Amino acid sequence: MIIAKKINVAILGSTGSIGIQLAKKFYKDGENITLFYKNKEKQANLKKIFKSKLNQKIKFAKIDFKNKKSIRNTILANKKIFKSCDILVNTIGELGEIKNFFHLDINKFHKTFNINFFSHIYFFKHLYPLIKKKKNLLIILFSGGGSTSMRENFSAYSLSKVALVKLSEILSKEFINKNIRINIISPGIIKSKMTQKILTSKRNLVDRKEIKKIKKYIKFNNKTINKIYFLIKFLNSNKGKKISGKMISSMWDKPNNWSSSKIDKIVKKDFLTLRRKEI
Repeated sequence: MIIAKKINVAILGSTGSIGIQLAKKFYKDGENITLFYKNKEKQANLKKIFKSKLNQKIKFAKIDFKNKKSIRNTILANKKIFKSCDILVNTIGELGEIKNFFHLDINKFHKTFNINFFSHIYFFKHLYPLIKKKKNLLIILFSGGGSTSMRENFSAYSLSKVALVKLSEILSKEFINKNIRINIISPGIIKSKMTQKILTSKRNLVDRKEIKKIKKYIKFNNKTINKIYFLIKFLNSNKGKKISGKMISSMWDKPNNWSSSKIDKIVKKDFLTLRRKEI
């Protein structure tokens, strides 16, 4: 009997809405998981849910993406984990203030940009020396609709996520080792602190259509998480390993219907990227 090789998965932001649900999926499938958390008090809760089993390793590590030293020290302290990692999922991010640009608190704006963008730069700068010779690594980042549509009063979130999307595209080309792939997932609407913040914000700051859409799709949270998980597994499959530097919607794109020829087109053309359309 051939025993399938375990996948080593690292999840940053493992206590967040997407992070913990994806961790449960990988855990159920018997994969080895390292869960990175920020608040130590949440570590106890993680340890109750995720326990090492026979032939399955579960590890925990603390990281604070608001702190450059924490990012560097965590990477250096967990070299073996990152060197053996097959899938690295980073869900860390924040919504920021929902306000007209000219009314934003500039300090809070900086904070959102630091978490959603600059923290990732520090992370990759310290991580790359450890992973540059890897034979297989899929890196997954997240960006919502703010990077592809004009969301009035969401400039802090949207601008920082546009920068992150562009960074992933550049890194996909500048990773000399093409066994390292990086993609952005647009997860759709999930039940989270972000969506709750939108629903409880002042109505004149959020488009009514968006509120209505959130209320409609938030009911299907489990299905949405399943689609995200399927997309990650697809991108790590032999068929999906060609894809890098793309932004893919787990909600609207249908990778299960992608033929080999379509994947080749996606890879060669400017599909699933931030590009202007000619008239």
